Amino acid sequence: MTKNEMLKLLRNEEPILRAEITSLYTLLDAKFGLHGAEVPITFGMDAKALGSYTPPTYDEEEHFEFSLFFIGYCMQNQISKEDRINLFKHEYAHYMTRNIAIPSEYTWQPGVHGSAWKYCCSLIGAVPQDIYIEDASLQKIDYGQVLTRPNVDHAQVQMLDTYRTQKAYKNIDNSKVRYEVGDTVNHPKFGEGIIKEIEKLESSVRLHIAFGDEIKEIDQKWLFKTGFKKVSER
Repeated sequence: MTKNEMLKLLRNEEPILRAEITSLYTLLDAKFGLHGAEVPITFGMDAKALGSYTPPTYDEEEHFEFSLFFIGYCMQNQISKEDRINLFKHEYAHYMTRNIAIPSEYTWQPGVHGSAWKYCCSLIGAVPQDIYIEDASLQKIDYGQVLTRPNVDHAQVQMLDTYRTQKAYKNIDNSKVRYEVGDTVNHPKFGEGIIKEIEKLESSVRLHIAFGDEIKEIDQKWLFKTGFKKVSER
């Protein structure tokens, strides 16, 4: 089977997968009085990230996204049904953190996968792990232990919380796309190049730039550190 044929099969599966996710989210919505099933669901072919939830911002609409590379039925290395359901719950828990009141005792750990998210996981039976571990959904989770704040020095906790918060804001800023396809930029070593593709990652943006017949992949963060600007801005 060719790559194009495989992609066509995967795209044909999107309505089935969307219906499966929407059905699950509809049940969870009814239980918690939410509207997660109304949030748009998109699909990609990311080989690293299984899924994501993007909250509404001034430059991006709220949506869920899942990688067909992992959940497509016709993929040989598709994750198990249990892990697939857990993935959908994992992202719904992210949605919940922004749409339900989190009790104060579960706000001690900051971060996207902090105690608030873990609390939401406990409500819907999701595995409170920030990375995918095969068959983790089959294990019994002690949510009480996961959600208990450890006895550590409060000053150290505050420093760590501040660091994580600053890092989270930095990642958000680094992931903002500041260029457009077709922009001409000037590189101190390769000269002028044209942006052919923009790849938005979790905490950065990767630009695919054509310098003559050669394509270079350059992280957007590096551009600002080196004064690498659009030709029109020089």
